[in-house]
Amino acid sequence: MEFVVEGNKLIARDQFHPLIGELSFPAVAANRVVVERVFVNPDFRGQGIANDLVKHFVEYATQQQLTVKLMCPFAKAEFRRHPEYQKLLLPKDRMN
Repeated sequence: MEFVVEGNKLIARDQFHPLIGELSFPAVAANRVVVERVFVNPDFRGQGIANDLVKHFVEYATQQQLTVKLMCPFAKAEFRRHPEYQKLLLPKDRMN
């Protein structure tokens, strides 16, 4: 499986499945994005792909020096579970 950024989406795919899952993150300002949703194709759920999407997004956002706002409940839960991800959030948005 590969993870690729296309526009404002991080897509998980392989040679046989063009959309295993995706994380959408539209820009709301210069260097600021909102994680709207994390989606995994029902055929692939329960395999940790949503967790992998968030992890790869955090790596991408770190490389691109983005700040992040979270709207997606799953992404919020992942950021809560992984305090190291919260460096991407504005101080007022960080979770304790």
